[in-house]
Amino acid sequence: MTKHHTSTRATIITTLQKIHEGQSLTTLLDACLTAVNDNERAFAHELLLGTLRQWHAINRIGESLIKNPPSDIGIVCALNMGLYELLYMNTPDYALINETLNALKSLNKNYGVSLINAILRKVAKDKDKFLKKVNKNHSLPNWLAKQLKQDFGDYYETLGQTLRQSAPIFLRPNVKLISLSEYSQLLKENHIKHTIVDLGFDDKQCIKLLDNIKIPNLPKFKDGFVSVQDKHAQLSGHILDKLVIKNLPIDKAIHILDACSAPAGKTAHLLELFAKNNTNAIITAMDNDNERLAVIPDNLTRLGLLDDKVKIVCDDACIFKVDTPFDVILLDAPCSATGVIRRHPDINLLRSENDIKQTVKLQADILNNAWKNLKDGGYLLYVTCSLLKDENERQIKQFLNTHSNAKAVEFVLSLPNQIKQEVGYQCLPLNQNDGDGFYYALLQKVN
Repeated sequence: MTKHHTSTRATIITTLQKIHEGQSLTTLLDACLTAVNDNERAFAHELLLGTLRQWHAINRIGESLIKNPPSDIGIVCALNMGLYELLYMNTPDYALINETLNALKSLNKNYGVSLINAILRKVAKDKDKFLKKVNKNHSLPNWLAKQLKQDFGDYYETLGQTLRQSAPIFLRPNVKLISLSEYSQLLKENHIKHTIVDLGFDDKQCIKLLDNIKIPNLPKFKDGFVSVQDKHAQLSGHILDKLVIKNLPIDKAIHILDACSAPAGKTAHLLELFAKNNTNAIITAMDNDNERLAVIPDNLTRLGLLDDKVKIVCDDACIFKVDTPFDVILLDAPCSATGVIRRHPDINLLRSENDIKQTVKLQADILNNAWKNLKDGGYLLYVTCSLLKDENERQIKQFLNTHSNAKAVEFVLSLPNQIKQEVGYQCLPLNQNDGDGFYYALLQKVN
């Protein structure tokens, strides 16, 4: 048995509390893992992300057993962490209970020791019953579960179970440097298990990793031969390349705006496709956050894509204005990110119903302004990583109803979990092997 240090659990409790108070996992994860011993990091990673993924399901145990919920959220974090380890990990009961209580004491939360000790010991005596109860339904906040049931009733129960699991890792070979089949062969030569999967559009494919490997250790990663990108996120580049770019006049450079672009995964994919196909295009990668924009040059440099045909601009997508309209706009709109909960389980704690209303308003403002910067005959691809119709189909239907110069362009996605809507497609994560939740709608500006 590996003994895990009290300080590791204390670090996780502190991190969980910070997330509950509004900080994101993205900003906290590296610091959390750096704070623990090297041989503890895999354990800490599983315990932290697992607790977040199962938070709401586990929380129901505490709600059913505690008459007066503790006012200190740190106590709740310690309890849920202990319950996750008790129900889902292989640590002996006596060891994890003892170390969870020691972690509380090290955080000067002695007043929570007796409560957590009692709950953990009660659950440990009938672990199978509590595990069955926890696994029965979803692990989502009630407002989100209710909305998903309204929007996708036929898929509701499956979604509820899938969103509490981890997500697969998909790879996008850089076709400027290597083909998909060639990179697959490179993985085979390095004994890295993987499979090739369909994207559901045209005949396009990507690679799904089956081995647990650190991304920087992938063959030729540092040389720019491959990127990590969800399979449904990869659709944007292929849709634009197939349906839009190849239908535009080629007598001059095509001007493309990637609005809300950072960290520029979709920009990079387009540039790779353009390099392979000798497409004459100039891309403006725009975002309103200088800190997020700062990573774009490094990302594009690694892939061998940073040149004078790429413009990086800091501006507000709600109000920016250009003198010469764009031929194509890729609008990866701000959203609730409910489609990527498996990768960012802190979303379960950070989002609220009121946030959605504000985001829908922001999306509409950005969409309306982007449309003013699109030339007649131009195309706009609207993308979100959301599962909610208010941010997706309803948003686009409202836009079409209020813009007589906008029409929806039909296209086909063919996988079973790519659900055709009245306008566009909703990609749903319906099993652990599926890509994330994404929505796509293609619009054209007409006279």
